[in-house]
Amino acid sequence: MDNETRRELIAKSPITFESLRKWNIGAGLLHLIQGIILIGLGLWLEWTRDIYTFYIKFTVVSLTPPTFEVLPDPQVVFTVGYLGVILASFLLISAVAHFVIAFVRNKQYNENLKKGTNPYRWYEYALSSSIMIVLIAQFLGIWDLWSLVMIFVLNAIMILCGYLMEKLNQYPKKTDWTPYLVGCLAGFTPWIVMAAYFIAALGSSDTAPPTFVYLILLIYFIMFNTFSINMILQYKGIGKWKDYLYGEKVYILLSLIAKTALAWLVFVGIFAPF
Repeated sequence: MDNETRRELIAKSPITFESLRKWNIGAGLLHLIQGIILIGLGLWLEWTRDIYTFYIKFTVVSLTPPTFEVLPDPQVVFTVGYLGVILASFLLISAVAHFVIAFVRNKQYNENLKKGTNPYRWYEYALSSSIMIVLIAQFLGIWDLWSLVMIFVLNAIMILCGYLMEKLNQYPKKTDWTPYLVGCLAGFTPWIVMAAYFIAALGSSDTAPPTFVYLILLIYFIMFNTFSINMILQYKGIGKWKDYLYGEKVYILLSLIAKTALAWLVFVGIFAPF
């Protein structure tokens, strides 16, 4: 479907900008309420995780003949605590984004929707989803600071490729899928790394992931791909997705469901023994 047709469908859409504003307000309130609850619970219940660096340490073994050892030198950089607060940030970032759209930048939001784009969505996803994937990576045994930084950045790049996808395809009649393909490459790389750690952990009875981690991975992977499918349906113009505003409404709903499910599954999974 060419972009001129897409803009015509947006103009005739049964979904009004006012209804989308209400959806954003509702989603923002639900995120806010859950975030406040998680802050309270998170400050009450204790959870910590050491984050390491693995720099190289050179050791002189012998001078005659000269012999050296080069070994990893793990050191604790800092300790992450207050899981509930971290999870709350995941939800509160979304709440802020929805309220900005509804109350501060609503006019610009509507103008962007007419062009088939919503940059605010991608900015928020780049932060919130990257926080969650870094947290999930820690449950799989990825505790190296710089590995976590790379996972965060690669995930954020994937999300921002979604922004580029919409930005580049506002005017051309033929859809350019290059940003989408680059985003897939960036987005699946952290999953390959996490899969490697997960498979390694399964081979050890001492480090095998708890049951809730399986559920987190399954739900996150499903939702991860559902957002991608929503974009494909929009640009292919399949069914109700011919209307960009319908896809926007689906994004709001998917975001609320995914963040709610993941935040509470992680929280309950960690603190269930207590």
